[in-house]
Amino acid sequence: MHKDIWKEVEQLQEILNETVRKKGVNSPEATRAIQAFRNKLQEYDNLKN
Repeated sequence: MHKDIWKEVEQLQEILNETVRKKGVNSPEATRAIQAFRNKLQEYDNLKN
């Protein structure tokens, strides 16, 4: 279970990095990618604890 969530975290991090590189850190797309990444990371953290 944790491995699956962590895999999603890694995928979202890749999307975030690519979005920031292509669109810029202040773009709406980057903001959405950052939020998705943070949400999934929080989900992982909650399951760990």
